Amino acid sequence: MFEPFSLFTSALYVVQGLLGLADQRVLTDEQRSRARPAASVHLGSSVAFLVAGIASASWVQLNGLPTVWYPTMLSLGFLVSILVQGWLYRSIGVSQSPLLERARTRLH
Repeated sequence: MFEPFSLFTSALYVVQGLLGLADQRVLTDEQRSRARPAASVHLGSSVAFLVAGIASASWVQLNGLPTVWYPTMLSLGFLVSILVQGWLYRSIGVSQSPLLERARTRLH
């Protein structure tokens, strides 16, 4: 039961990393300069989440769970993502993802 949850959470890590990298692509130079440390930390955490998700899914698939606490640790990892995203969005002065805002303007 814990292994499927861990694999699902690992997949969410990969999605989170990819969405974070996509967010970085749509940031303007002005937004990046205004949020210099937050943008760098966000980029680093996005790459880390992508790599961690792939590594985690591979590990669980090949070797099983390293500990029964592993799903809890994976779930708590999302707190880091939430805090870093909040910091970035506050630093650039937006209330939601720039990627979401760009998609919304293209659809309307």
